[in-house]
Amino acid sequence: MDLIGKDIKLVNDLSRKSMYFSSAPARVCLFGEHQDYLELKVIPAAINLRLQITSQRISGDVIEVHSQNLSETTKIRININHLEAEKDSQNSYLEAGILALKKLKQDIVIPPLNVTIRSQIPIASGLSSSAALLVGWIKHLSGILELNLNERTIAELAYDAEHNFLSIPCGRMDQYASSFGGIFSLGCKEKPTLNRLKHPNAGLIVVNSQIPKLTSNVHGEKVAKIKQIVDNFKRVCNKKLEDITTDFLQESKEKIKSNEFKILKGVISIKENTSIAEKELSKSAPDSELLGQLLTTQHNFLKNNIQVSLPLLDKIVEKGIIYGALGGKLTGAGLGGSVVLLTEEANEKIVEKIQNNLKLPTYSVKIDKGAVFEVI
Repeated sequence: MDLIGKDIKLVNDLSRKSMYFSSAPARVCLFGEHQDYLELKVIPAAINLRLQITSQRISGDVIEVHSQNLSETTKIRININHLEAEKDSQNSYLEAGILALKKLKQDIVIPPLNVTIRSQIPIASGLSSSAALLVGWIKHLSGILELNLNERTIAELAYDAEHNFLSIPCGRMDQYASSFGGIFSLGCKEKPTLNRLKHPNAGLIVVNSQIPKLTSNVHGEKVAKIKQIVDNFKRVCNKKLEDITTDFLQESKEKIKSNEFKILKGVISIKENTSIAEKELSKSAPDSELLGQLLTTQHNFLKNNIQVSLPLLDKIVEKGIIYGALGGKLTGAGLGGSVVLLTEEANEKIVEKIQNNLKLPTYSVKIDKGAVFEVI
């Protein structure tokens, strides 16, 4: 009788095995594209396209990873001390997250897990699917290990994983947006400052161009060139970038090569445009029409000065406005990816027109909460 009782208890224990769940959002950059790596302000918003991770503890010495979107099953050794997965693979991001966590907490032991990952976020679409993966994964592991890490620490670990372990020259905007959620301005210094902003009384539409955003190209040659031009001008005029205005730049035009002036004008104009948007979004009732105009103006600087737009991205912005949007811009580093449109709250007709006429994946989205973890 005792043996039967033990068998029943064992079955009950197995059936009650905890399942762990985490979720992290995509983000759009509303204002401040190509500003974060210059340590200037950006205004991102987390949106309700999310990546979800579920897991259960298993026996052994590996993490079994089932990716629903990639239709593949892979394994990660739990005691890794360096990257082992193929570069740019999903497992390389998961390994980088583990290594960043171990760097912070050297005595932790990662448990063997059976993990399932599913995502609503299209890859290489300028919506930070990689940041959502890292934030969601680190949130997941820290929750299982009961580390009680706050949003900032999660964001910094995700940044460390992507920037330092994976050697991707990213800023901090994506990780902070996915971890904290909502809408805020972020001062992208070494210790970022975060200022929560009001949700505009408007809707958002994301249109995926289906042209893959080539992060390595954009954040390679383009970023290096912009940083070099900005650093040279700062030395020449002996000013901090945040103190340089478009008026001052215009006065200095004769001292600057024409191609460099064009890029500098784009950088400084986007900086000033973002500052106006932050002030508007700090009001109790932000002016949606003004914000829409600021979005379109910023897109034009990205197109004409920073030169990271493409004809299809321009067409999406143009058609979106014709169909009733208040304004729009590319989101992400550019040269592919997505466009975000600001609309009236009821935007179903605009979504339908874009889908019917441009034949592109189009999402009516809302500003959403940040990363979450729970035991279910």
